[in-house]
Amino acid sequence: MTMQLVSRSADRPTLQLGGIQARTLIGGSHSGGAFCILEAPIGPKTLAGPLHTHHHEDGCWYVIEGEFAAQIGDDEVHEGPGSLIFAPRGVAHTYWNPGTSPAMYLEMCWPAGLERYLQQLGTIVDRGGDDILDEVVRLGAEFGIDMDWGSLDILTQRHSVHVAM
Repeated sequence: MTMQLVSRSADRPTLQLGGIQARTLIGGSHSGGAFCILEAPIGPKTLAGPLHTHHHEDGCWYVIEGEFAAQIGDDEVHEGPGSLIFAPRGVAHTYWNPGTSPAMYLEMCWPAGLERYLQQLGTIVDRGGDDILDEVVRLGAEFGIDMDWGSLDILTQRHSVHVAM
């Protein structure tokens, strides 16, 4: 392992998932697998995805700018810049930008691994095809992430948002 002392913009891998673009600031390969930090803008009225449960990592979001909302278990929060929202492993969660302008947040996870999941998810989404849902489910199982696909319609209607992918 090589400790990464500085993360420069040109060194950061970027991926696009619909209305979300994520850049890895620090990944597991530079933290000994201990954690990862992602920087991500999220478009207005955009839902990140269905309720989903991470079984291997805890995570949190730090809101840099704009509006940010999340459902964690049965709790719903609406926050702004400077807020830190915790999403523990084993608890279903999702998030969205309820505002009419872009938002920016940092996503931190420990241990690392989410950045690899998102890279592979971006490849699947870019490739498309008839088996995309099967591929996403397979990838989720590989990384210990369960998706509640039935939550999409409820969330998009309740919060007047569209899905990022």
